[in-house]
Amino acid sequence: MSSEKAVDAPIDPPPVLTRIQSQLGPIATRQSVLEHGHPVVEEGAEVKLSQGRKWALLVIFSLALFVDVVGSSAFFVFTGVVAPDLDIVFEQQSWVITSYTVTFSSSLLLWGRVSDLYSPSPVFKYNMFSLAALSLLLSFLPDKYSFFVFRALCGISAAALVPSAFRLIVAIFEPHELGRAFTLYGMSGALGNVLGLELAGVFSLIPGQGQMAAWRWFFRGVAVVVFPVALVCLELVPTPKGAANESGAKWKRLDLLGAMSMLSAIILLVLSLNFGATYGFRTASFLVPFILAFPLLFFFFFWESRQPPGFALLPSSTWRIPNFTTLIIFALLPLGWWSVNFVPLVEIFRDVHGESNIMAATRMLPEGIAAAAVCVVMGTWTSASARPRWPVVGAMVSCIVAYVLWIKSGTQVGADYWRFIFPGMIIGSAGMQVVLTGVNVAVMTAVPPSQAGVAGATLQSAYQVGAAIALSIQAGLMTVHEGGVENFSNVQASWYFELGWTVCWLIVFLVFYRPGRNAKSVGADPELVVV
Repeated sequence: MSSEKAVDAPIDPPPVLTRIQSQLGPIATRQSVLEHGHPVVEEGAEVKLSQGRKWALLVIFSLALFVDVVGSSAFFVFTGVVAPDLDIVFEQQSWVITSYTVTFSSSLLLWGRVSDLYSPSPVFKYNMFSLAALSLLLSFLPDKYSFFVFRALCGISAAALVPSAFRLIVAIFEPHELGRAFTLYGMSGALGNVLGLELAGVFSLIPGQGQMAAWRWFFRGVAVVVFPVALVCLELVPTPKGAANESGAKWKRLDLLGAMSMLSAIILLVLSLNFGATYGFRTASFLVPFILAFPLLFFFFFWESRQPPGFALLPSSTWRIPNFTTLIIFALLPLGWWSVNFVPLVEIFRDVHGESNIMAATRMLPEGIAAAAVCVVMGTWTSASARPRWPVVGAMVSCIVAYVLWIKSGTQVGADYWRFIFPGMIIGSAGMQVVLTGVNVAVMTAVPPSQAGVAGATLQSAYQVGAAIALSIQAGLMTVHEGGVENFSNVQASWYFELGWTVCWLIVFLVFYRPGRNAKSVGADPELVVV
């Protein structure tokens, strides 16, 4: 049947077929949203590879995610160095980070759709080369305007690597291997979040000004690492087929109007939050893009609901996959939770207590180590991801306790660091990594391979928007009292908000997450089936 034809009449599905993977239990089941309402059983991996090649590819995909995250987190340290070098005034300094994150978060869905339709292999390979080339160019740029433009282009290339990697992982791994694969993949992001600070601190030790400045060597280092890996990808990365064979069908199914409306909405929303944090939440620079974002979001969901099966960027049937909507909304929490403690703590250690960049980054290292340890444990003990309800609830409690400790941390250094900051980092970051891994695995094992790119992109978009919301609220609360970050009362105000925010999401998860929902509970829907 041509993929260009929609089926109007309902089709009675054949009996629901269930295959349970004993190693992962519920996590191995996939709720497949099918193109024309025909349930099918997907037998194993789409592309059969040797075990060695599969895990080598996972290392490459994980490295790509690590570089993506480092490209943002390193500039929590580098912003103060880049700004004077490129004559960036204080009000524009947030754009050193935002120019990357805005394009990264807004282009994820489009790249996800391209990966699903046109095969993720060329998307991943060529954007690895693009990221290496753009990073090298960034290291030589002499002014802030070209820097912002090329940082934005870097964000677009980096965004392409995420949904294409999600799609490739689903294509090459067997269903019972996906839980472990996504857990290890997620570990690279957690490490990048903290090691980005550490790497920035190490590069800051390089003496030099102008073209020899430390931040320029950071970009050159990224290019040196990524370019050889991109060459290896040409031979090693397989080429799974896209969802449609005819180029005409692919073009129509790309859903450019839906993609552009969502892209524009995310850009406007993230920009408004950053403008609000910089210029105030009562200014036109915040209100205009913020207000315009919501009609575009409403239009996107209306438009998607009107598209025939197989032609929507994010089919409405996807939201009927058990727990999918709950988990996507829940994904607004994790990156924001980390960002709201990362940013002020680094500034407190460096600017308030006069520590070096590398010392400030080293103090943050326990968060990365704790998160990595959790990934190793969950990669071995897969039932924690397979049945995430109570592991996530317990982890959320530890995240709440962490913020209570930080709020009571006094000076944040000396004995107070070891009594409050350090234990909070260990239990809090470990807990949030449980949450992040549980959400990643639950979402990506619930969707069919043909939608893995878009599902991964939707998930990552939620993470990025959540971080933007959290940081913008924190920036506003930093002005409650005079002194900014130097007045710890401001930091406490932002942490009280994040504590309450985390409690709210814990309640949301307890109320709306439904464990054990499967084909028996959704079997009446011809678009859903457990395979």
